[in-house]
Amino acid sequence: MGSNKMSDKSYNNPSDTDKEHIKDSFEEGKEGAKMEQGKEGAEVSQDKSSAGSEQKKTKKHKDLKKKLLETLTEEEIKELLVAKEALEEARKNLAEKEVLLREYEELLKRKQADFENYRKRVQREIEENKKFANVEIILDIIGVLDDFERAIDSAKSSRDFDTLLEGIVMIENQLRGILEKKYGVKRIEAVGKEFDPNLHDAIMMEESDEYEEDTVVEDFQKGYIMHDRIIRPSKVKVAKAVGAKNPESDSINFKNANNNSNKDESIGEEENTSEKGE
Repeated sequence: MGSNKMSDKSYNNPSDTDKEHIKDSFEEGKEGAKMEQGKEGAEVSQDKSSAGSEQKKTKKHKDLKKKLLETLTEEEIKELLVAKEALEEARKNLAEKEVLLREYEELLKRKQADFENYRKRVQREIEENKKFANVEIILDIIGVLDDFERAIDSAKSSRDFDTLLEGIVMIENQLRGILEKKYGVKRIEAVGKEFDPNLHDAIMMEESDEYEEDTVVEDFQKGYIMHDRIIRPSKVKVAKAVGAKNPESDSINFKNANNNSNKDESIGEEENTSEKGE
């Protein structure tokens, strides 16, 4: 009971320390309220200041426009209005052109990407075609190879040389027919023909009573023409006159080849000069 009376007494009669704390709290509250009011006032004054500035600018612009209109004639005002309309139209056209330009830029990018994809696809197709460009001729060669295998198997079982020879000749004719009919490849007939440097490659010369001079007497390696183009000349032996002097220096009388004749003349002149000197 005594303690309760003491607490009630302390509550009703606060000490000096408690009074100081209450006073400080009250002062802090007042200062905070003042600061808040100051911030709100500053914001309001700032808004008013900016609004006033805008109003001043607008008023100044209107005054300037009014003075300008007062100094202009009616004809000048009309010209300004026409110029204003033209400027607005030009701005509108410029905006449309800019939109169109962006569309064309996007279209160009797409076309470039499409072309790059097309180029890569064509390159792949070219590489693929290179790999299999000779499929047809390879299949023809494989067919001929099959015939050779059959001929060899037949010869092994029969041991008949004549049959083997006949089969090989048939395969040769078959292959020659394929080359000529399908690929336009023809053999150059050389023996008995006059030597032609465009068709023949002379690797030997021989005296002959049977053939005239500059005539091909033997074909060591067959030559071939493909679609009127020589793909391999014939390697041949060529006839020369019997009893020709200094056979090592004899040359073939090539058509349209004056170099050889010039060489012969120079050799003859050198021999004559050496004989005179001796």
